[in-house]
Amino acid sequence: MKPSELFGVVVRSTGFLIFIYGLWEIWGGVENFAENLLAINQGDTGDQPSSLGFFAFGLPALALGALVFFLANGIVRLAYPRPPAEN
Repeated sequence: MKPSELFGVVVRSTGFLIFIYGLWEIWGGVENFAENLLAINQGDTGDQPSSLGFFAFGLPALALGALVFFLANGIVRLAYPRPPAEN
């Protein structure tokens, strides 16, 4: 396996892990959404984590992970440019 191929695997793996982290954060926001609504209606918002914080980290991480994963070939070409063709 050439170094450029190994680097491509690392870049795609990193993009996938960032994507999974984004999904995890979004799921946390969805999970806490109902609890936040109940806490607002009951007037007790002191100890509740905000769903907005989960979405604020989750959505950009989801987008960045997808971009890194799908644009890995371009990232690898930037790091390992092709040598000029010899005649």
